[in-house]
Amino acid sequence: MKFKTLKKEDQNVEAQEDEVDVKKLLKMKGKKKNRLYGKRVDSKTQKGRYIKSKLPKNSSDDVAIDATLRAAALSSKGQIKVKSEDLRHKIRKHGARASIVMLVDISGSMVSDRKANRLKGILNSVIEDTDRHQDRISVIGFKGEEAEIIIPTTRRAASFREQIDNIRVGGTTPLAAGMRKGYEILKKEKLKDEFVPLLLILSDGMPNVAVKEGPIKDALSIAEKIKNKEIHTIVVNFERSVRYGHEVNMELALAAGGRYYDLEELKDPGRAVSKILDYERENL
Repeated sequence: MKFKTLKKEDQNVEAQEDEVDVKKLLKMKGKKKNRLYGKRVDSKTQKGRYIKSKLPKNSSDDVAIDATLRAAALSSKGQIKVKSEDLRHKIRKHGARASIVMLVDISGSMVSDRKANRLKGILNSVIEDTDRHQDRISVIGFKGEEAEIIIPTTRRAASFREQIDNIRVGGTTPLAAGMRKGYEILKKEKLKDEFVPLLLILSDGMPNVAVKEGPIKDALSIAEKIKNKEIHTIVVNFERSVRYGHEVNMELALAAGGRYYDLEELKDPGRAVSKILDYERENL
């Protein structure tokens, strides 16, 4: 069996990518926010550490037996009898995780085969990363006139790998439509108070489909809404694009109060995006 030997320049690129310095890829910093990721938050399920009890507001099977018996003992004479008013429910807490919406450009604005392979590599890398950190993720692709949900919000994104393999790129670039869909998902996630919303946008900054007023103006308008909702936003350029595209991406990150990374020189941007997410979790 013959093993293919990497060219010297390819070996150099791989060595460089193993030592990627995320801070050097970061081209624009957003406003510093209070750290929420990992902070103890109330659990909405029966998972998490039991901290204390509360009077029930609705029916639940998560009964705090110790607190219930104490309440019953205080109101009983002799033999303890548990009445409905003695019931106490558990308050559980767990470390807040991220709910990530990954918004990916699957239009034909770049070379299709190359773009699809790089994109799938990034998606698979991010899925492994979110599984490892027990984060939630949904993947939205935008092309043509609208955006489509490739992976619905889940903690088990690995089970959707077939959808990633079936991604086909081509068509126009409706960035604003994708941002609008991502914004609506994360707005609902934010209301749950269990997850820290994070919007990850992979784009070449070349939108050409409008929702209302214009491709770029519409995207910037939605970015301002994202900023007002304090949704942590990361804009990533993972393909070679013209200077105009870089400027639009930076303007988008600025309008969203987010951060902009440029990965166009990297041969394997998937590993870099995972490192970026690790770095960003420290700022969530």
